[in-house]
Amino acid sequence: MRRARLASVAVILVAMGAILTTGCPRGGSDNPWAASGNKPKVLVSFAPLYSFAASVAGPDAEVKCLLTSTGPHTHGDASAREIELARGCDVLVVNGLGLDDEADGIAPKLEKVTGKPLNILNLGKKIDASWLREGECNHEHAAEGHDHEHGTDPHVWLSVRCAKRMVESIRDELKRLDPDHAAGYESRAGAYLKKLDQLEADGKAMLANKQERWILSFHESLNYFAETYGLKIAGVIEVDPGKEPTAGRMDEIIKKCQNPNKPVRVIAVEPQFSSQGAARSIRNTLLGKKIESEFADIDPLETSPEADLSADQYEAVMRKNLAELARVLR
Repeated sequence: MRRARLASVAVILVAMGAILTTGCPRGGSDNPWAASGNKPKVLVSFAPLYSFAASVAGPDAEVKCLLTSTGPHTHGDASAREIELARGCDVLVVNGLGLDDEADGIAPKLEKVTGKPLNILNLGKKIDASWLREGECNHEHAAEGHDHEHGTDPHVWLSVRCAKRMVESIRDELKRLDPDHAAGYESRAGAYLKKLDQLEADGKAMLANKQERWILSFHESLNYFAETYGLKIAGVIEVDPGKEPTAGRMDEIIKKCQNPNKPVRVIAVEPQFSSQGAARSIRNTLLGKKIESEFADIDPLETSPEADLSADQYEAVMRKNLAELARVLR
């Protein structure tokens, strides 16, 4: 009897060793798409694209997001979860324009580590070239007359017309992947496009009576947003997100704010950046010069807690941003 028990234990241990060695089979509990069944599996790079895709997908497709709190600027190695998500998706939807598709961006990395070509929908390539804006300088000016490329500003999701083109592109790809549910994708996309039109109209109405139009941006995220709602960006505090400006740049920013032809009193700050030291310093300096500057909390949705992801998140955050500007602008 003792020998039989030992033999049984040995069999169990061998089986356990085999599981630990080989891992769970594909489609098991380690597969993030296990509950998706035969639905199209849509993987997006970050939060705004999640709202766009989820609004079009409805119950007919499964949508998951790669980057949440880390945002699209992540330059580390792809995590095991990200690799599994990419390996099982039917389409990887990215913003493009150098944000998540550049050489060290998440899309090329995932294509390399998964060992197979991915179906990548690059939304930036779907946007009319005439709608795109040049990016800001990403370094201090060493001398006047310097010559360099600024690249393209990738923050196109903050433009309503660009957001609509992105939604349309996602709709078209889902119809291609899943023609049996094409009518549903078409209907939901149409309803969401109307929401975006209403968002733009409401935002313009909220700011219509404001005399102030110039604002200071925390980093180069608000150009398309400003263009949509008739605002002007006087400059940016951090040319490299997360890197405090030099004393020389601080002086340059303060001079811009004091320009009598375009005085700047409103400073946009972003919840994603815990350090707002430069913004506070600029505000205090302006207050000392009798300029009653104010902060406006503007969320460009570059990062988002995973729990906040939803089909309605983009519209809700944009409306909150507009309400904040309506509060501080005069």
